[in-house]
Formats: sequence, C-alpha cells, structure tokens
Amino acid sequence: MDWVKAFKNHYDQIFVEEWSGTVAGVLLGFLIVLIFAWGRTWGVQGGLTNWGDWFNYLIGLSKHLGISDPPESPIRNSTSLMSIGLLFGAFAAALMSRQFSIRVPPPLEMVKGVIGGTLMGIGATLSMGCNVGGFITPVTSFNMSGWGMWFGMIIGAALGIRILLWEMAHIPWGRKNLQKFSTTNTGTYKPFLGIMVYAAVIFWGGSLLTSSEEGVKFLGGVLLIGAAFGVVLHRSRFCFSRAFRDPFMIGDGSMTKGTILMLLIGILGNSLLIYNGSHAYYDALTPVFWTGSVLGGIIFGVGMIAAGGCASGSLWRAAEGHIKLWITVFFFAWTGSWWKALLVKWDILQLHLDMTRPGSYMTKLGVTLYMPKEFHSWFWTLAVSLGLLAIWFVLVVYNEATDRFTVKG
Repeated sequence: MDWVKAFKNHYDQIFVEEWSGTVAGVLLGFLIVLIFAWGRTWGVQGGLTNWGDWFNYLIGLSKHLGISDPPESPIRNSTSLMSIGLLFGAFAAALMSRQFSIRVPPPLEMVKGVIGGTLMGIGATLSMGCNVGGFITPVTSFNMSGWGMWFGMIIGAALGIRILLWEMAHIPWGRKNLQKFSTTNTGTYKPFLGIMVYAAVIFWGGSLLTSSEEGVKFLGGVLLIGAAFGVVLHRSRFCFSRAFRDPFMIGDGSMTKGTILMLLIGILGNSLLIYNGSHAYYDALTPVFWTGSVLGGIIFGVGMIAAGGCASGSLWRAAEGHIKLWITVFFFAWTGSWWKALLVKWDILQLHLDMTRPGSYMTKLGVTLYMPKEFHSWFWTLAVSLGLLAIWFVLVVYNEATDRFTVKG
C-alpha cells in the first residue's frame, strides 16, 4: 500500500538514514543551551569518574587512596545520570535503526581500547573534563581552559595519528578479524524494543520531574536531555574525535565544521543566558589554565585516537554494541577515579584560593580564567571566542583544499 510505503520512507529518513553533520551541529548546540538553561552544563567525565569511584569502593581500593566514604549514588549524581541517559538514548536509536549488534574486535583493538581509555582518563583528570566537560562546556561557558584543551587535543590528535600509522606498519599481531555481528538488516523486533527503551526513559524522567522530593525534578530534566544527546550523537554518528582526527588523517573537515557550528550556537545562546542571570557557568570554571588543560588535552587526544572514540563517542558506540568501546569506557572510568584521588592527595588538584583573582580558585595545574571577568567586557569575550572559531574554520577549509596539515605516513 502506498501509505505504508510513505510512512516507511519517513521512518527511514528519521530513524535509519544518517543525519548530516550540519543537522547534528544545530541540534547539539540547541541541547547545550537547553541543559544550560536547565541549570547544568553538559558533562561526561564526571559521571564516568563516579562509576569508577564505585568500582574502587567495591573492590576496596578507595581506602588505599584515602577515601573511606561511599561515593554518591550514580542515579543521584547529575553527570552520571546525564551519561546514563546518553547511553539509553543511543541504545534506543541503535535499535530503531537496526544497527545494534554485539561486535567483538580483534585482540589488538582490545589492547588499544585499554590504552585509549587509560590515557583519556588521565588526560581528562588533568583537564578537569573530557572533550565535553574540558573543552566544549568551558568554551561555551567562556572559561579559557576550554581553549587550552582544544589546543592540546589538536596536538594530541596529530601525535596519535602518527602513532597509529606506525602501528599499522610495524605491529602485525592481533589483527585477525574476530568480529561477530548479529544480522543488522533483519530483526524486526529491534525497532519495537527501541520504542520500549524510549518509553522507559521517558517514564523514568517523567517520574523524576513529578517527584516532590527536593532536587529530584532537576535530575529528571538532566536524564531526558542526556537521552536526547545520545539520540543525536548516534543518528549523526557524531564523534568529536573525528573533528580532530579527520582533517589530519584524510583531510575531511565535515565533522569539524559541524563541531564549530555547535560551538557557535552554544556560545551565542549561553551568553544570553549568562547575561540574563544564569549561574550554570560555575560548573565550567575549571582552575587548570594553561598547564592542566593543554597537557591533559594532549594526552586525551592521543588516547581518543587509540580508542577510536572520545568520551561521548565511546558511550554512544558502546551502546551500539562495540565491545572495544565498553573496554575503553571501563578503563576511562577506573583510571579517572584513582588518578583524580591521587592528584588530590598529592595536592596537585587540590583547590586553593587565588589571591590574585579574588573569588577564584587555582590548582598547581593552573588558574581559573573566566573571560567576561578578565576582559571586563562581553564584547571582547565574544570577539575572542568567535575569532578563535573563525580561525579554526578557515584552517579546516584551507586544509580541505590543500591537504597542508594532513599527516603523511
């Protein structure tokens, strides 16, 4: 019947066909502003660290790190709940598109998952945030540490690609294809299961939103917006590691331009919210500028190339059934937990009042540099932020035309 075919075409356009980087950039930018308006900033690493904290607590490692109390519940920690929402949103989207299947990688890829997750855990701890909480959120909240991590990830991605090319040429071990896929072109049950997952998340979020318990309504919004992030990331196959990797590796800047568009929307939208009294930017005032943000960005950049996914990208790909990315997420979470505990114990990430900037904090890895406060001007804040975005865009387009920055083997 024609009407059935018409509905199927619309279904495929929304739930099966890949969304463009431009569409993803617009939607992600809108969600960044939406979560900011809700009173929170987008984050991933804090949630993963919470999961790692629980693992260390359960195996008894916490007491050796000087931590005796149990961590906050993963379903009461806002960043954890946001990441749980992202996982469920991406899982539902993978089912709806029939792209969910268990994928077992070759041994070498599993090793790279361990290495990549470990390096991302270390880098994200030094930057006090991953590609989301250390780069995207500070940039759209006008903390200069975000631009420090951006600079570090560019260097790290270039180094990671050189290491990857060397590995492909010199390490033959563990490349035998052991991947096993469930059939993705059949399985009509998957879309119905996806609908059930969507319904479960909406019901969970709705129950939190209607709760009379203090603070729980806020968590309901965080869960639902996190799920929306997961849907958009999966449907567009949007991974920020590609924004840094593809220009160096294949000269393609489409994912990078989508990221720039996302940041543009986030910067403009959040600036209006801050100007009108929102204090959500406090979550993004990480005192690690420059040392922590740049060094962490370099280490994180190498790690995300090895893993084949950034923090948010690893989550949505894990939700699609990639075992390598589950390994990556585990080691990211575990490493981030014990590494953060050690850096705080050694007074490297311990917060201290910055006497040169009243009301600001600092660590041994850097200071807090909130641009509107430092520049005493929203004009210069926006000029610098948008100017850096413009420079990045020009360099990406130039490289697409010339391959000037593409790493050669």
